[in-house]
Amino acid sequence: MKDGCGEVNLNYYNTFILVAEDSRAEHGEIPNTKRLKKTVGEIQFELLNGHDYKYTQEDLLFETHMLHKNIPETAREEEKTTFLGKSQACMRTSPLGKRYGWGLYFNRDGYVKLVAMDSLEYRQFANQKDLTITRAMKSKR
Repeated sequence: MKDGCGEVNLNYYNTFILVAEDSRAEHGEIPNTKRLKKTVGEIQFELLNGHDYKYTQEDLLFETHMLHKNIPETAREEEKTTFLGKSQACMRTSPLGKRYGWGLYFNRDGYVKLVAMDSLEYRQFANQKDLTITRAMKSKR
């Protein structure tokens, strides 16, 4: 089964990514490492929280890359071509689902919404028959 990970230019559609089986989270936690440089999890949370259906997987991964690597806006177009030309880890590898207790719902157009694992909405998506349901990857094999 193709799951979006490691594929070039692939988004999820009508898919819900559940929290990883080995996650220790009991609820949707706000990533906060208090480091000087923000982590990938912190950046992704800030981009998604309160911005439902603004990003596709590709958009989110690229914006995270730009912010995490502190790439200037003047280099955006060239960087995007380079970034999208390579295989990328998908959102199943995101710390949001692996560590922090967040599910990711991708609608029919491929845009994502962050969903806390302790919410009614999470349970509804997890049991929705017309969605592809998958899990965030385990932290340990």
